[in-house]
Amino acid sequence: MKIALAGNPNSGKTTMFNAITGKIEHVGNWPGVTVEKKEGDVKQSLNPRNEDLVVVDLPGAYSMSPYTSEESVTRDFIQNEKPDVIINIVDSTNISRSLYFTTQLLELGIPVVIALNKSDLTDKKGNTIDVPALSDALKCPVIVTVSTESAGLLELIDVVITLGKSNKKQMAPILGDIKNASTKEDFEKADKKRYAFINNVVTDVERRKVSSEKQTVQDKADRIIAHQWLGIPIFVAIIWLVFSISQTWVGPLFADIFVGWIDSVYEVVASLLGEDVNPVIAALLLDGIIGGVGAVIGFLPLIMVLFFCLALLEDSGYMARVAIVLDRFFKKVGLSGRSIIPMIIGTGCGIPGVMATRTIKNERQRRTTAMLTPFMPCGAKLPIIALFAGVFFNDNSWVGTSMYFLGIIVIIISALIIRSIDYTYDYLYRLLYTPRYCNKNH
Repeated sequence: MKIALAGNPNSGKTTMFNAITGKIEHVGNWPGVTVEKKEGDVKQSLNPRNEDLVVVDLPGAYSMSPYTSEESVTRDFIQNEKPDVIINIVDSTNISRSLYFTTQLLELGIPVVIALNKSDLTDKKGNTIDVPALSDALKCPVIVTVSTESAGLLELIDVVITLGKSNKKQMAPILGDIKNASTKEDFEKADKKRYAFINNVVTDVERRKVSSEKQTVQDKADRIIAHQWLGIPIFVAIIWLVFSISQTWVGPLFADIFVGWIDSVYEVVASLLGEDVNPVIAALLLDGIIGGVGAVIGFLPLIMVLFFCLALLEDSGYMARVAIVLDRFFKKVGLSGRSIIPMIIGTGCGIPGVMATRTIKNERQRRTTAMLTPFMPCGAKLPIIALFAGVFFNDNSWVGTSMYFLGIIVIIISALIIRSIDYTYDYLYRLLYTPRYCNKNH
């Protein structure tokens, strides 16, 4: 039985895929983490019937009409591969946004089970969702889940197996002229009807305790962190703090401990070898193997602490707020606001950073971002930066920080050069190939 996981970006699809299959796929709080389908078998603990179940994690999509390459992967798989059951992950904190895609899935005739995910966040906010009423309105099963805690997944898989074996086609209650729409006017009418249906469903099933006009502590913090002007010096200060912790304060403490262990091993091995051993063998063991390992281990704690701090920034959601702060600056140099996310991912590794550019709709901006992302200091460059900072600059934290922002400066300058080349190319193309020019100089 082939089960498709489909839903909006950042709805918890990949987290649920990991919880169901036991795999470890990268999870991020921005669109585009999953840019191709991933497959895995359901864990034995969630499959007491011992059924042959294959789960396919599809890229996030807002609609069956694709705007990006990853949405095309989702559309093509659902339409061409015909999965036995679709698990539609709906973000319970924002069901109005998710239900547009849900209604389109229900019109395909493939059995759909809705996983009402992130229900713990909904409860924390004091909101309530009438699950039976939502199930009646959509005419499909709705299971409350918390994928981070594996809550509700056993019931979800049980319902999926039962529904998949029934071979019963499932149709939404809003079909009719929507299904047979062929012209632009028909699609516009269908969308109006779809949105009206979604608004009615949300009004009937959702009760929000906190008014959207009331500011929470997170909202107040965002006003400072993502401020138009304060956000930039705060970003600089945080990056400096990260490099200071890893290169000057915490990292060197662990490095000294590790180097002390290596020195102890060095002395023990030197005493065991004695003075009668061949000098080549002694140099190979002591200076080559032990000394070489000690040189690497001496910088390993610096990198470990650095990656730990960057992971905290990513998981806390700060990186997403940095994207908002820098968005307007990137647009001025001809890049998309989405270009920031691949570059932030590129700080961990340049390869997934380049792959994440597939989420950018404009082809020219996508290619430019792919060319410039490798300029960001990634995991392969940071050890070299740390090595040079330790050897030539006495472990000064400003060296790593300056390299980080030097990469951003190089990206901005390169983006301006590429934009000027593109503008020149467009001007010459219009000059040479416009009909007026061709007719005049035939």
